[in-house]
Formats: sequence, structure tokens, C-alpha cells
Amino acid sequence: MTTSIPNPATSSFDEDFRYGQLAIEGRLITPDQFDVAMDKVKSLGKPLAEILVDEGTVDAQTSDRLTKALKRILRDERAKSEGGVLMKKQIGGYKLVRRIGEGGMGEVYLAEQLSMHRTVALKILHSKWADDEEFRKRFLLEARAAGKLSHQNLISVYDVGKYQGYYYFAMEFIDGVTVDDMIRHDGVIPIEKIIDICLQVCEALEYLSQHNIVHRDIKPANVMITKDGVVKLGDFGFIQSVWDNELLQEGTTIGTPDYISPEQARGERNLDVRSDIYSLGATLFHMLSGQTLFTGSCSAVMRNHIETVPPDIGKLRKDLPKDLIRILQRMLTKDPIDRYQTPDELIKEFELLKLNVAGVEGQLPSSRSQIMNVISAEKARIGQLEREIANERQRTILFAVLAGMGWLAAVALLTLCLVR
Repeated sequence: MTTSIPNPATSSFDEDFRYGQLAIEGRLITPDQFDVAMDKVKSLGKPLAEILVDEGTVDAQTSDRLTKALKRILRDERAKSEGGVLMKKQIGGYKLVRRIGEGGMGEVYLAEQLSMHRTVALKILHSKWADDEEFRKRFLLEARAAGKLSHQNLISVYDVGKYQGYYYFAMEFIDGVTVDDMIRHDGVIPIEKIIDICLQVCEALEYLSQHNIVHRDIKPANVMITKDGVVKLGDFGFIQSVWDNELLQEGTTIGTPDYISPEQARGERNLDVRSDIYSLGATLFHMLSGQTLFTGSCSAVMRNHIETVPPDIGKLRKDLPKDLIRILQRMLTKDPIDRYQTPDELIKEFELLKLNVAGVEGQLPSSRSQIMNVISAEKARIGQLEREIANERQRTILFAVLAGMGWLAAVALLTLCLVR
């Protein structure tokens, strides 16, 4: 039975080609599968979407989403050809200078805030989402929630507004690089630098958790580093807050698949900071290994986060401190209860690790707070080891008791048989 799938706009070859590009970019099909399917488009005269669904390569629901996405892209391109954002040169009180980035929800421009004579990054909601009430709400939620926050490791938000149909918000412009840039261009990042990045992200997460906010999209591209070495966590496009959680529905998956936590991949609603800790762990793995935890299609990666044991970083890199491997493994455990429960716990672990690495290199922490954190972390680690030893002893004693009871039962049974 043939499933009827609406094709983008028309069944033209060009639009089928664009549809295939989206499917490849979404890691739903391979280039080879695309070539084979396009040959069938020519011979059968069917839309590419219909062929992929009939073959079971793409399910009907995913195909429908791709179709809608392509329609939005085509509509957006038509709008740009008639005069896009940059053609306006100015949005509200902001003069646009140049486009500096793009995400799933909006484009980011370098701009000048005319009233303050300062350089800002202006994020503008994609016109393809402007007619979507849910996305408009999420975009404004991002700006409103971020605007209430103030921390040295978070990108500051200055203003939010709407101008001639464009939704935008202005945020601090960071003159620096992302961790994603460092991974791609610098190759291996020194361990002490990685520890410092993780420590500063943890400081930001600790602050967010105090405000009952889950970031939901921790990844290398959202971690920026200034020229002074200050780490800035940004892009709150997927946050969950206590004042706007009605926007999130049970079963809705939001986030970046390569770094998504198992519970987030399952579409669970009541996430907490432990989900961000897992995503930071996935980011840490990427910094250490140069590769993501899992590869494949989006759905395959998400299943792996839920079910598959992460690769052993110790086998990929033989030079890593054992404590760093242990920390990473705990951050990436599937069950949130087995991870670090708070960013503060993780901060103490990284402070201790930082001391150990510095000791090898002949450097020691100088501040009192660093020393106190190290002492506290060491006490916590010893306490955890003592609890594990105690639990192991209890298991050993229980096993011995059960074994003894089994032996006595066997003797009693044998005696009963002899008496009979």
C-alpha cells in the first residue's frame, strides 16, 4: 500500500533535490541512498518524499516535518529575495553591521545599539517561524528569562522587542571563540585548559540551578571564551524555567542530539541540572577525544544516549589522569541518580583534579577558596569510597549468610531423605 506524502510546494526535481539535502543534513539518509532514490524519482515520476517513505527509509511523521521545514525555508528565501533583514539596515534602535551566525531559531547580527553607542549581538527570530505561535513564545521566553540573569559566566541580555514583524533581542557581544571552534581548529586542547572551561561552565550551571533553570542545550558551540579566558555560556533557546514550563509538553524532545541527556532524549518534562551535567560530560568527551560520543542519524544518536554505554575515553587517550576518567564516567551515567547531583559537587571534583594536574607540573593553587574546595572535595571523595567499601562488605556478608543458609537447607534435605 502506498502512503501519500505531501511533497514540498510542487513535485519539481529542484525541490525534490532540496528535500533530499535536508534529509542528508538531518542524517536521516546517506548520500548513496539519496542518489538511488533520485533515480527512482526520474523513472517513476513520484515525489522523493513518497519514495523514501514507501521504502521505509524515512517514516511518515519525519517526512511530514521535513516537508513543512522545506516550505518554511522556501518561503523565507522568497522573503529575502524581496528584501531581507540586512536590507533594512536597522531593526528598532539597532543598526545592523553584519551577520555573524545562525541557529535553529534565529540569525545573529553584529549591531550597534544607537542609544547606548555600544556593540551588541542582535538575535532575530527566523521569519519562517514568525507565524508559529509556539516558536514566538519560546523565542521571547529565551530573552525574558536570560534578561533576569546576571553572572560573569553567562552572556548578558540587554533588550527584547518586536519591530515591523521582526522579533529580536540584544545581548552581550563576545569577542572570542567557541569551544567548537577550538576543537575544529586547535586540535588537542591542553588538559588544564579543559578543566578550567568545565569549572567555569559549572559555575554558570550552579547559578542557573539556584534560579530553577535548566539550560537544556549545553554543547561546544554554546560555550564561548573571551580573549581574557573568561568562559561565557549562552543560547538559552531551549531552557526550562519554573515560570514558563507550560511551553514544554510531555514527549517533546528539545536539544542537540550529540549532547542530549538520556532523559531529555526520552522527552521527559521534569528535567533538572543533572541533565545539563550529562550534556557537559558529552561536551567534555568531545574536547578530550575530538569526536562526539555517538555517530549516526539523529534518532540513532538519541537511542544510543538512552541505551548504549559511552566509549571508554581511557582507551582513546592513554595520557589522561585516572581521576578525570572517573569524573567523566560519572557525569555520563544513564540514570541521573548516579551522576553528580549538583554543579557544586562537580566543581569540587574539578578543583581537586586541577590541584593534582598542577602538582605534576609544579604549580599549586594560591587562593584560600581553591584550597578549601580541594580539601572539601577530597573529604567527599574519601566519604564516597568509605560508603562503597561498607556496601561491598554488606554484600559480602549477605552472600555468606545466604550461602550458609543454602548449605544448611541441603543438609536438612539430605537428612530427611535418609530418615525416610
